Amino acid sequence: HPVIPLYLGADLLSNTNIRTENHPRYHAKFAKKGLATKIHFSSGLKVPAANNSLWFYSIQGLFRVAFEMYSKQEQLAVLENFQSFQTEQSQPLVSSVRQKLRSLDDQLSSEPQSCTEQLETVSLLLENINRYIKGNLEEKDATETVLALLKAKDWGSVYSSSLLSCVGRWLGQQFHAANSSISQKVEGFKVQHIERISDLPPAEELATELFPEAMQTLLLHWMGLSEESSLEKRRSEYPILLLILEFANHNLITGVAHVLYSSLICK
Repeated sequence: HPVIPLYLGADLLSNTNIRTENHPRYHAKFAKKGLATKIHFSSGLKVPAANNSLWFYSIQGLFRVAFEMYSKQEQLAVLENFQSFQTEQSQPLVSSVRQKLRSLDDQLSSEPQSCTEQLETVSLLLENINRYIKGNLEEKDATETVLALLKAKDWGSVYSSSLLSCVGRWLGQQFHAANSSISQKVEGFKVQHIERISDLPPAEELATELFPEAMQTLLLHWMGLSEESSLEKRRSEYPILLLILEFANHNLITGVAHVLYSSLICK
């Protein structure tokens, strides 16, 4: 977890023209805005304050006090000190990254015979790390990176792969988050086809119109229906795929889905 700095309230108000006996009132005012908090210490730690407690401010509280109560020169000093603090905080991480890059460089120098496939993967990863740092990483770049890592080696049994479990969890969360937009599409479709609900378009057409392409792609390949599958094979399996999409998304469209759902619920 990242460390969240807190700033001592007594320090923040010490250089203002507010009298010390009025500090608690100002602390309470900032606390109501969620910018300050009073921390009570245990009896084992004595602090020179009433009720053995002190007021602390968040970063947002620090800036609010500075811009409401400090002079322009003092405000500038706060900004400069904060900038140097942020730089110091990031230095260990920057050093760690540099150390890892030097280690990679040493390894490549000492093992020039690394296989071409490994070097191509490393090159791709470094290119996309560079894009990420510059802030211009695009979806296609992320796709290439993820695929390169997935194909880097055989990740073991489908029954025990933590990688597959993680990918499955992530996909499930993304698909679940899309449920409300899918429901809106389905409802709109039902309104348009209310007069001919028993004469719906083919299953493939329905799936393409109402459900995200990624869901179909997952199920198609899961069911062994790749792009190379015959048209007849795809047509015969698509009604099953559509049923799975209807049930998984809790959006029933076809008569078969309604009948099956009713029979399952009744049991």
